[in-house]
Amino acid sequence: MTLFVRTVVLMFAATAVFPSILLAAEPVNILTNSGFEEGLSGWEPDPLHTLVRDKTQSHTGEACLVGEVIGPKKALTLRRRVAVKAGNRYQFEIWARGTNRTKLVLWVVKPGNETREMATAWEGITANWRNYTVPLSIPADGMLELHIIAPSSHAAPAGKIWIDDIALVETEMPPVASVSGGKGFNDEPSVARTDDGSIFVAWVSFRDGADTLQLARYLPEGKQLAKRGSWQIAGGKDVYVLGTSLVSIGDAAMLLYAAETDKQWNIHAVRCGSIGPLATTAITSDAAVDVKPAGAWDARTSTLWLAWESNRNGNRQVFAARLCNERLSDPVAVSPTGQNAYGPSICVLASGEACVAWHGFAENNYDIYLSRKPADGRWSAPRRLTKAPTIDRHAQLFARGDELWLAYENAQVQEYRIGTTNQRRLIMGRVEAEGLKTFRDYRQSPLYGRCEAPSATFDEAGRLWVAYLKPRLPRSGWDTVVTCYDGEKWLTPSPVSTRKGMDRRPGLALGRGRALLAFQVDDLPNSWTDVDRAMEAASDICLASIDLPPAARTSAMRLEPLVEPDETFDAAEIRIQRGEDLPTRSIEYQGRQLKLFFGDLHTHTDVSVCNRLGDQSIDEAYQNRRDIARHDFACTTDHGYNLNPYLWAYTAKLVRTNDDPGRYLTFLAEEWTSTFEETNTDHPYGFYGHRNLILADPYFPRWWNARNRQTPAEVWEDLRKLKADFVHIPHQLADTGNVPTDWKYVDEEAQPVAEIFQIRGSYEYKGAPREAGRTTPPGWFLQDAWARGIVIGVIASPDHGGGYGKACVFAPELSRETILDAIRARHCYGTTAAKIFLDVRVNGRLMGEKIAEPAGATVEVKIAARCPADIERIEVCRNNRFIYTKKPEGREAAFTFLDREPVDGRSYYYVRVVQKDEELAWSSPVWFGTK
Repeated sequence: MTLFVRTVVLMFAATAVFPSILLAAEPVNILTNSGFEEGLSGWEPDPLHTLVRDKTQSHTGEACLVGEVIGPKKALTLRRRVAVKAGNRYQFEIWARGTNRTKLVLWVVKPGNETREMATAWEGITANWRNYTVPLSIPADGMLELHIIAPSSHAAPAGKIWIDDIALVETEMPPVASVSGGKGFNDEPSVARTDDGSIFVAWVSFRDGADTLQLARYLPEGKQLAKRGSWQIAGGKDVYVLGTSLVSIGDAAMLLYAAETDKQWNIHAVRCGSIGPLATTAITSDAAVDVKPAGAWDARTSTLWLAWESNRNGNRQVFAARLCNERLSDPVAVSPTGQNAYGPSICVLASGEACVAWHGFAENNYDIYLSRKPADGRWSAPRRLTKAPTIDRHAQLFARGDELWLAYENAQVQEYRIGTTNQRRLIMGRVEAEGLKTFRDYRQSPLYGRCEAPSATFDEAGRLWVAYLKPRLPRSGWDTVVTCYDGEKWLTPSPVSTRKGMDRRPGLALGRGRALLAFQVDDLPNSWTDVDRAMEAASDICLASIDLPPAARTSAMRLEPLVEPDETFDAAEIRIQRGEDLPTRSIEYQGRQLKLFFGDLHTHTDVSVCNRLGDQSIDEAYQNRRDIARHDFACTTDHGYNLNPYLWAYTAKLVRTNDDPGRYLTFLAEEWTSTFEETNTDHPYGFYGHRNLILADPYFPRWWNARNRQTPAEVWEDLRKLKADFVHIPHQLADTGNVPTDWKYVDEEAQPVAEIFQIRGSYEYKGAPREAGRTTPPGWFLQDAWARGIVIGVIASPDHGGGYGKACVFAPELSRETILDAIRARHCYGTTAAKIFLDVRVNGRLMGEKIAEPAGATVEVKIAARCPADIERIEVCRNNRFIYTKKPEGREAAFTFLDREPVDGRSYYYVRVVQKDEELAWSSPVWFGTK
């Protein structure tokens, strides 16, 4: 079977003609002498590179190239120039092995540019031959310069590298036109084809600092598509849009979306016809958050079935309703109360039966659930469709007659790194009474590799078409890919564009012999070397039209029972060990009840370039912490240099849609990441350090990029001028892999606490339990700050680790203002992961407080601790010296220690709890002799 693509032609009057061309030609290596069999012909090596003719050393053939550097900050460069074309797809490949885990780097100078940019760096090259690859985006026709650094000891060990079989693989690609036309920053596409042949595309476009909802209509005209109108559905100041979904409803389309107006998120439906938007229906008007609409059309009864996600009953639930003859039924909760449910999908079978699927958290895991409503019946009790130990999520239902089909994502995490997935694959099958059935040898299908976000449907011949995302390793972004199952085999997947995009599900619609794909593409920076381009990055919505090759009607597909993935899910057991489901505790202090809230104030998502393909999306990150870690509050802290006005506004929208009042509190936040490589005597590791900016206002209009070279104090001054309610929390305090904290910048209100622990380890002091792996000499640790007289409290948070590190806060209620007030009062502590309850009073004062008078004759340290595992020891530390240790039996302890020999003048006390499983907690200190 052969796939052909036709470019979408954007037009209003004249119709340009583009011939149908092959979707993706055979890839070709355009580098000659790629294995050095002809010596160094075509290559420009470093004088210290050596050509080796020894097949025992080469990867293949008789020759390879070897280079070695001795000492730090050395590099050998191999250069090559090659002609490239902007419309084609390129992937660089190289085989390498090395010693001492040195580094291999690829820089490129692209056509039209004078400066080189880093394509990628491969650290820790091993002794065995391994293939390293990276895609390259080419902006213009011309000569591409490859600068292969083999080896490099810049921020890496010196060593030797052998390289061989270098390739620049070129794939001729069809041109793809932009639907959005370069206007605004564009996101969240959807597409639908109506019975009259109209093709509608909808998307969110960020223009002039505000959201707009855009719609375009196309008509087939012979061998091309003609644009026949475009409209703005919604937009303007204080209007925010999420989640477009287009549904074909006969000769018209229904556009569903969620919008926030007057601080309420509700679902809207807009009927769209040949003359554009016709009538708008408010599907919801509840004060709760209603988002993620999905729809399906029942042509038999002219009924639009709707499903969406809501938090109106105190947890995340899926609701359904129907719209018929402009009358909307009352919404019905199809998922149970007390179990969070997300991301519904809905479809209608030929019989008129409506079906809704979602993913929900129960029994320590995410699985796919289904509820069905026969044409003349009620919604059924939810049925659990999947039971894999790992994470099943993002259900997509589709139908073929009365057959119900399901596609979903299976994701894995390592240990308790719930903020990161190390594998995502797609699974699909037919829903049967006895369970899911899928294709033979499905585990050998292209969908079982690393991919996500499917859109699937059947054509008239019974072939299954799937559009999905394939990641560009190591961190660039995602390609939109299309494939087909013809009843016997899978078509080789083909990308539909040379441009990568964000993690956004592509839209797919079929009809009259063609497949239509709407997808998002961008040029967001994909490495640290070009992060300054984030502000100018463009994002567009594209539309591709693929001619479906003729085929006889497919015979019944041969299916077999689905064998679900069986990888272990350590997080299910670890979350129980860490006490994630323990009830909220409270204490009495100075006549007030303070509740203990656990949270996370440092997590990255796929917005940050550092682990874009591994970290969760913003929405997924909130879900995992709401359910698996069962946090009370959370935020995402993507790097300021990775943000632009749209991504900041998008982050803020998801803060507001993920907030569940009284149960799960969300903050708008960022990581202010100083990345200055310059060093001097005062700053031997660089300038200022990394800090997380946490804001009380979920509508706050701006963020700060540390690359503007402001000092922390200047950032604080800016925030105060804007009357911001904020805290700025330093982390990686003594880390050499990043810039350690500059303790010259002190402000008890702006910077009231520090992150003592995260996924990298502890920064308590040099040699501390679970010390981070790459730390400075003494001077930058938290104890060093206290010794300098700095008053700063303690929290912990994970960074990229998801479950590792908790911020534990005593506050009277769960609100943004009270949590930040409690952090400023330093009524907080940190743990490595376990939900350890720790109440520390020093002379009757709660952790974090200052006592103006010196200690006096004795100091009373009163400690209460309750742990999810047995306690190894509880230690009292005074002025950075542990002066008392108690080893209680069991998981609870309550005792008082009297220090009968306190020091004169200024002093401070804090408590450390160590469980037998090496989980830790650290209290904020109480200070004497400090005003």
